[in-house]
Amino acid sequence: MTKYSIKILKPYQILVLVLAAFAMPAVVLLGLYYPPVIIEQGQAHRIFYIHVPVAWVALYSPIVAAYGGIMFLITREDRFDLLVVVAMRLALIFALGVVISGPLWASTEWGVYWNWKDSRLMSFFILILTVGGFFIVREFTEDIRKKAVFSSVMALLATLASGLTWFAIRVITPDTHPTSVIGAMSPKIRLTFWASVIGFHFF
Repeated sequence: MTKYSIKILKPYQILVLVLAAFAMPAVVLLGLYYPPVIIEQGQAHRIFYIHVPVAWVALYSPIVAAYGGIMFLITREDRFDLLVVVAMRLALIFALGVVISGPLWASTEWGVYWNWKDSRLMSFFILILTVGGFFIVREFTEDIRKKAVFSSVMALLATLASGLTWFAIRVITPDTHPTSVIGAMSPKIRLTFWASVIGFHFF
């Protein structure tokens, strides 16, 4: 029988939770009302303040999972397996956020929700399949040790898929996907963007 213990949160942990509870709504409202409208894109550009930070977390999380996977394969310590699971859960949640927020922008700019010819979208689709495969493998592997080992390997594969997406963003068919506008941001847009990045990364 598994025993559970109640852990009393420390003051700084409570503070972090309170900040997290208010940070995300604040970031969303900031993106909706504070920055000026980009004329070329209209109101649709406001999804940018959610879509890009969410995509970054979705791409970084498999890297953290890969670190945990490598450390588990070396040490066989359960804490690294836990790190793998947590990071991959974040990858899945934020990847789903990407495929929800992205089509909202694409439907306005491209006239379609999904462009199957866009290598960046397809590489991200591969990432989602890999992350989803991680949880399928973990669910249907009964042996605890094998489950952790297989999970570590799947985390490494997810990192490769994440790297493929970054490569597609920077190198392959850049004309079919919106390019980075970070360097050309107005002060209000820059403030809103980086506030969103901090909010989604740390809260």
